[in-house]
Amino acid sequence: MKRKNGGEEPRDSPEKEVRTTSNPIWESGNKYIASRGDKSPKDITNFVMRPVNGIRSDNAYLMDIEFTMADGQVFTSQFDSSVFAGAQMFKKAIKKIGGIDMVFSGTEDDLANIQKYMTNKYRDYNHCLGISYVGLFQMDGEWVYVGTDGAIDRKGKPTDSVVSILEDNEALRSGIAESPMIKKSELKEISEDLFRFNTFERTINILGWVGVCFLKERLRQRKIKLSHLVIAGGAGSGKSETLEKIIQPIFGLQGSGIGCSGITKFSTLKSTSSTNLLPVIFEEYKPHKLSKVELDLISGTLRSTYDYQTSQRGRADQSVVNYLRRSPICLVGESSFDETAIKERIVDVQFAKSDRTAEHTKSYRNLSKHELRLNGLGKALLMLVMNMPDDAVDSLIQKSRVFEKLDFETRTILGMSNVYLGILLIKELYESFGLDFWGEAGISDKLVQDSIINNTYNSLDGSSKVNSAVDLIIQTFDTMALKNRIRKDYDYTVNQSNGELCLRLNLIYDEFTKYVREFNVSDVEVLGIRQFTRQLRRETYWLDYGLRNFKERDNNSNDVNIRQRCYVLDLKKLNENLSLEAFACEIDAGEDSGFMKINEQEELPFD
Repeated sequence: MKRKNGGEEPRDSPEKEVRTTSNPIWESGNKYIASRGDKSPKDITNFVMRPVNGIRSDNAYLMDIEFTMADGQVFTSQFDSSVFAGAQMFKKAIKKIGGIDMVFSGTEDDLANIQKYMTNKYRDYNHCLGISYVGLFQMDGEWVYVGTDGAIDRKGKPTDSVVSILEDNEALRSGIAESPMIKKSELKEISEDLFRFNTFERTINILGWVGVCFLKERLRQRKIKLSHLVIAGGAGSGKSETLEKIIQPIFGLQGSGIGCSGITKFSTLKSTSSTNLLPVIFEEYKPHKLSKVELDLISGTLRSTYDYQTSQRGRADQSVVNYLRRSPICLVGESSFDETAIKERIVDVQFAKSDRTAEHTKSYRNLSKHELRLNGLGKALLMLVMNMPDDAVDSLIQKSRVFEKLDFETRTILGMSNVYLGILLIKELYESFGLDFWGEAGISDKLVQDSIINNTYNSLDGSSKVNSAVDLIIQTFDTMALKNRIRKDYDYTVNQSNGELCLRLNLIYDEFTKYVREFNVSDVEVLGIRQFTRQLRRETYWLDYGLRNFKERDNNSNDVNIRQRCYVLDLKKLNENLSLEAFACEIDAGEDSGFMKINEQEELPFD
């Protein structure tokens, strides 16, 4: 069939005839031509368009459109379909992607006719679902992995039924979907070094956390929270090398992390809602070089993301966008956190240069040479998780609950179970290859559990209890007493005979808040005095609020004894919880202090 202008009728992708005789728009030379009745036809663009994807999302309907310019240049761009609502909106949209090189000189009717023409010619373009993050997504009962460059199903085959509409994010650029799975022989080859690139306490906790990240979305479905990973240590201790050569390759991460200096509320909001599997990595956490705003933002981000909180942000058109904080977080820096709410929510791994041996260095170098195999290990874990039925996931979770009888806080125990669950997932992968995990890796189940427990004790300074906000405030009182910022016998008394610490908080607390401001004490949460006293009464070392003896200066600068109301704490229980100096409890000579006791007359059993 011929058109009036002599050209053939266009055909759509399946080579069916496209009936456009009633449409005054047609294509010629990669341009749209508009008929003008008795006048000569007019070029109204210097490009043509082909819809590639129609993407349905929660907040908009988006289009991936392939543009072909008159000079033959081809590129694809994503539009909100609302740009076709008017000629002016369309002109603004094409200027954003092509500048002055792209021209549309048509009317509103011409734009509507171009849409009709495209719809008629490209009837079979892909319609799919768009999600605003990367990671695991469940569709029709099956798991798919959605990355920035495409999606794969549980068999590893590309699928176009769902795409990520996440804006460009360098920190989440990953090649895990395209990576080939590790082979059995390759897995055996790296097994000997996999847990030996540092001490077992560090490697087991790090790789356990890496493994459980692949289960993050499936844990969220079960309302199970995932602790964040904090790697802290001095320069040269190996933390950055571990991140770049071990952790990031397993996730196929190709970009760099996010620097802690200069972060904003919106950037953390976007990044922590953009993935449910790939970790968001914050680097260069150096508290002494960060502002209070940045420190508060980082700690707030760790808390809110752990709890899967939803944050809202308004748009210029008065609509509201919800951001679900769903990402695992890995933070790397010079120091960790003392804030109670954070310590309970992290797996805290401390690096030290002195602990690194020649054997560790050898294993690290062997692993760093095999980046592609670490990529393949991550791909294998991804495919394993996508194919695991719910009852298998539940069984692994149940097996990971081996620490619940230990004397740790509930959140701390959950963090330990998270790490162990990740190790069990890696073990499951080995068994799927027909390999004995313990034998190939050269570790044991007992070693794994002991390493998780010991790392937890170390991160809590040898205690099983995370210090509360009240504990840290009293610890600060102790430091103030050492510096004579609060006065013994006037502001506080330490009575060793009856085991009491007495605090005149009405005098101490104002000085405490001033001290925190002056010395920029960032790891202590400053509670209001009423909130502090309410929480203090619930501590195990609380005794009484009553009258005790103190000193006070009279008008002649003489010391006089007075009875004043004060907060009375159990000195012994307080010292069991905290490491104190000014408020220290003297060792009872009748108690076993751990030293050898001898009589003066008795000869020593050695020279």
